Amino acid sequence: MWTTQLLPLLGAFLTFAQVASSAPLHTSSRWILDSSNQRVKLRCVNWAGHMEANIPEGLQHQSASTTASWISSNGFNCVRLTYSIDMALNPSQSISSSFSAAASPAGVSSSQMTSLYNSVVSKNSWASSSTTQGAFSKVIDELGAKGVMVILDNHVSRASWCCGGSDGNGWWDAASGYNADNSRYFNTQNWLKGLGAMASFAAQKPNVVGMSLRNELRASGNQDKNNHADWYNYVTQGAKAIHNANQDLLVVIGGTNYASDLGYLYNKPFDRKPFGDKIVWEFHSYAWTLGSGTTSNCDSYKKVLGDKAGYLLTQNKDFTGPLWLSEFGWAQQNTPSDEQAYLKCLVQYMENNDAEWAYWALQGDYYVRDKTINKDESYGLLNKDWSGWRNSNFKSQIGRMMDMTQGP
Repeated sequence: MWTTQLLPLLGAFLTFAQVASSAPLHTSSRWILDSSNQRVKLRCVNWAGHMEANIPEGLQHQSASTTASWISSNGFNCVRLTYSIDMALNPSQSISSSFSAAASPAGVSSSQMTSLYNSVVSKNSWASSSTTQGAFSKVIDELGAKGVMVILDNHVSRASWCCGGSDGNGWWDAASGYNADNSRYFNTQNWLKGLGAMASFAAQKPNVVGMSLRNELRASGNQDKNNHADWYNYVTQGAKAIHNANQDLLVVIGGTNYASDLGYLYNKPFDRKPFGDKIVWEFHSYAWTLGSGTTSNCDSYKKVLGDKAGYLLTQNKDFTGPLWLSEFGWAQQNTPSDEQAYLKCLVQYMENNDAEWAYWALQGDYYVRDKTINKDESYGLLNKDWSGWRNSNFKSQIGRMMDMTQGP
């Protein structure tokens, strides 16, 4: 199990303007550093943009500027902004046509999508003449104006909800053991093209400081039966697609089994030499991630987290690097007992290691999910109309995770 001792606070954390102006970021040992070699701790929220409408969620309720201001004013310094390869490879599609086209795959009527689109335009007049990538550009710019960093996350290939074993977005179609349920939409070459396209797009956005390769890689059936050879191969190709297009970006890499397992790097470290000081590891943890009952004993839970991913923070090893808990979350109201136990253990773990994090999720609802318009997100920090906190106790529940208590 990996553990560290808390170090004295090295100073008040940077203002948002300082963080935004200190890019590009780089890594040194387990730390993310700015251009002045000062630590930058990621305290992020996930803002979804990967679903059928192909633009960031919530614009039917609030302007992009209003939501960016809420994020900044509440102490978050970055957003993990999710997107689909569908959007990346069709960036000039108008928002209006994207909403129209979304009706059938999302399982709702055209009139419902038209009404949603009209609500988006009523709150964001620029959307009437914008493309889907233009919406991402606007959101990123508004976040940048508030000093908030962005890490782009390729969540899926086919724009849709994620994740499951039969959604077709789970594992590279070119890898061994292909099965259609898990890989029919994960076209490997299109994925590489999409990563390169988004990395080039990000070069125009100084507050975009990184990109992650793929959300929650997950094999099924006969996939990933070759000692993770396919993972090493395609992760390397994806990292090169980003790095060759934009060498300023951090390149964020997650493991297998829904981003819960990077344990195999202990004995076979990933070759980071082609990417210099740009590689960051990511992992996910929810109440169900490690199986039922795993949080009944916090010491046991922390040991499993350490074995699966936390050991990567051990300094002066071939595998050492920053580790970002890029998804965690729980029901923000009427939290069930298993999630309360999970939260207690996870906060203790994160307070001890002072690692980077991103809460899932910002959004109070979705344009469409489960064939439902304005579908509520019970894990959302924002309430259903995106006007304020769903749970005003959130910051106290995460203890000292907002603080920066360790550094190089």
